[in-house]
Amino acid sequence: MTVTAPAVTFPAPGRVEVIEVELPDVGPGEVGVRTAFSGISQGTERWLFTGRYNHAGDDVAHNYPCFPGYQAAGVVEAVGAGVTDVVPGDHVMLEGTRFADPAVANPGPGLASHVGYLVAPRARVTTIPGTVDLADASLYRMAAVSRHGVRLVGVREGDVVCVIGLGLIGQMAAQAARRAGGHVIAGDLIPARVEAAAKNSADVAVDVREVPLAEALRSAAPDGADVVIDTTGVSPMWDTALDLVRHEGRISLQGYYPDPLSIEFHPAHLKRPTVTFPCGWDADRDGELAADLAAGRLSIGPLITHRFSYTQAAEAYATVLDHPEASIGMVFDWSR
Repeated sequence: MTVTAPAVTFPAPGRVEVIEVELPDVGPGEVGVRTAFSGISQGTERWLFTGRYNHAGDDVAHNYPCFPGYQAAGVVEAVGAGVTDVVPGDHVMLEGTRFADPAVANPGPGLASHVGYLVAPRARVTTIPGTVDLADASLYRMAAVSRHGVRLVGVREGDVVCVIGLGLIGQMAAQAARRAGGHVIAGDLIPARVEAAAKNSADVAVDVREVPLAEALRSAAPDGADVVIDTTGVSPMWDTALDLVRHEGRISLQGYYPDPLSIEFHPAHLKRPTVTFPCGWDADRDGELAADLAAGRLSIGPLITHRFSYTQAAEAYATVLDHPEASIGMVFDWSR
């Protein structure tokens, strides 16, 4: 017997709807989860919603409708045969769901986490203590993406790390860099984000409208940062990253860049930076994320600025598009 649940979908670029979908029976090796919260990725989902993720809008028939989101948290309601280490009532975080009808394709980067009930393989479900706020846990992939980027760019003990952009990915990147032993100087032009970073994420948080990042770096790293992490997704920011990094330093292009990156070879040639292009996350480290959430070593809750009912999906994405200055972390609440 299938389960019916509400789901957020993009039927076409620029359109969002909440529809009813059918979820399958929980099969062998699977877990059925009643969604409590699902986390909104304001980068990936923005570009998918506008048709700019990997030029999705160029082939609407192939890429839409789609079901966005790739992070959620909830309570286990059922387990399939062979699942013995998870039981109904457990709190978990997971990526998304499959649908009852295998013909319901989900192209695009979304994994259908914005659905009221989720059916997923046990291997993609991570248990969390009941003390962890499920809203915080629903944004776990944002932390995972940032940790993956910090690992790839090789942040080491004692590195001076400059983070450009303090949306949730920037906040999580700053926290991850500090966890790896870096001294983090981070900047944004939105005062609320700078204030949040000063409290939760960075050693030094700079309002770049008042103090240029290069100036803020001077006392800690007069020759430039060992590592620069750009999270803005703004292609011309490459020139700023190159300016901020030291000779033979490292640059991580952690944002998603819908517009082409243009790199003038000679200045980069002279500075010799190593550049990484992170994508995705290290799923095998989800247990570490759960432990850090439980121990308070990962600060997500104070960064959640918006909790929308799933019925307010249109309002949520309007906020993403029209008022990025108003938000940091955003979640859908599936209880209302």
